[in-house]
Amino acid sequence: MTETAKAFHRLRNRCGHFWERRYRACLVEDDLYALAALRYMDRNPVRAGIVEDPTAYPWSSCVSYTQGEANRLIQFHPSYLGLSAYAKVRQKHYRAILGSSSDPRLDARDSRWTSQRAVGSPDFQKRYHPSGKRGGIIPLPEQILRVRKQRMSGTAYTSLQPC
Repeated sequence: MTETAKAFHRLRNRCGHFWERRYRACLVEDDLYALAALRYMDRNPVRAGIVEDPTAYPWSSCVSYTQGEANRLIQFHPSYLGLSAYAKVRQKHYRAILGSSSDPRLDARDSRWTSQRAVGSPDFQKRYHPSGKRGGIIPLPEQILRVRKQRMSGTAYTSLQPC
């Protein structure tokens, strides 16, 4: 625990995690689910009602991903880089991925993104949740499904490879 957290707890006579809860990593099956996770994170300010467009939120990497704005603090995710060898094409595809879903449930808050230990297909989850205690399969938004369809047809996203 940091000194700041200790001082905060002393002043308020409390204990526990300073910000929220303990950090938890989550295994992601492949690039498609990684892109879905990136989309979910970048749409958080929209879900919270802070902004209408994810690129309008100033404390996110979304502008770098969608418009190529340079930021030395940001290292692009390999799944994003796999969208295209060309920056402008990657940005265009990522903007399409960020679009609103026709199914509002896919754009709603989904606690499974933060509570599950593995995100992916049923077989993938079964390997990492052998007890069967899973929160359910997280559905891929149609934008990600289009990526999968184009990838399988060989028309686009040919550089996407499983992680």
